Amino acid sequence: MLSRRKFLGIAGTTVAGILISPDIFAGSGNKPVIRFGMLSDVHYADREPAGERFYSQSLGKVQECIDRMNQEKLDFAIEMGDFKDQDAVPNEANTLKYLTTIESAFQKFDGPTYHVLGNHDMDSISKLQFLERAENTGIAATKSYYSFAPKGIHFVVLDGNFTSEGKEYDHGNFTWDDALISASQVNWLKDDLQSNKLPVIVFVHQMLDDSKNVKQAVQNAAEVRGILEQSGRVLCVFQGHVHEERYNLINGIHYYSVNAVVDGDGPENNAYMIVDIYKDGSLVIDGFRRATDREIST
Repeated sequence: MLSRRKFLGIAGTTVAGILISPDIFAGSGNKPVIRFGMLSDVHYADREPAGERFYSQSLGKVQECIDRMNQEKLDFAIEMGDFKDQDAVPNEANTLKYLTTIESAFQKFDGPTYHVLGNHDMDSISKLQFLERAENTGIAATKSYYSFAPKGIHFVVLDGNFTSEGKEYDHGNFTWDDALISASQVNWLKDDLQSNKLPVIVFVHQMLDDSKNVKQAVQNAAEVRGILEQSGRVLCVFQGHVHEERYNLINGIHYYSVNAVVDGDGPENNAYMIVDIYKDGSLVIDGFRRATDREIST
């Protein structure tokens, strides 16, 4: 099957004398209920590259992403964690400067913006320092996990940045492979899902599906998955953290991890996407640069 973007690219042409119409794709011409932009693992810092991570180039990559998303007139934009990074020798003042710089580029989006906390977002700084400098539209600056519901879709943002002992990540007091959805957050999630009857999309930085490496998942992933499954309304969980695209289907819920903005030299190695959600619960992911296209059907 051709992806939506590639399909629409040839729509209106003829193949063997047959007119190809975009109206046969994704709901027989039905418009999506909601469209949003998504990117992950920006890791912006004004420092030299390390391995595949080209930290300083992330600023230009985000600028390209936002320019494109503004052209598409989307309902909101969300970044999936590890938004900023730090110097090789950590310096709190510089880390805050990197956060302010990349947030300024992200806020050029013409609409609501949201953030998912990643582990590197608490390198050199605290959660509160991050949240005070990053706008989650309509959400209190003290909230690291929250939900919002535009146009009849319920979106849930989770925070996996707690140690297995339940302590919040703060100024690098953690290791990347020790992550947890806190007990208070688990209780909040149960209440939040029970309080509405809308279709649900979940965003989280660390993985919930244990797809390849349990170290890359939150410690209580199975418990959280059980809560999502019990609600009966979760369409898809979007994840970052692993810097590559992965897909898993567990008990009727789709789990999709996305590529990292920071990886790769040059704008051609950027990665971002636009997600369309249709009234039948299907999702069409329009990937740009290294991000690939995908259709997810419920």
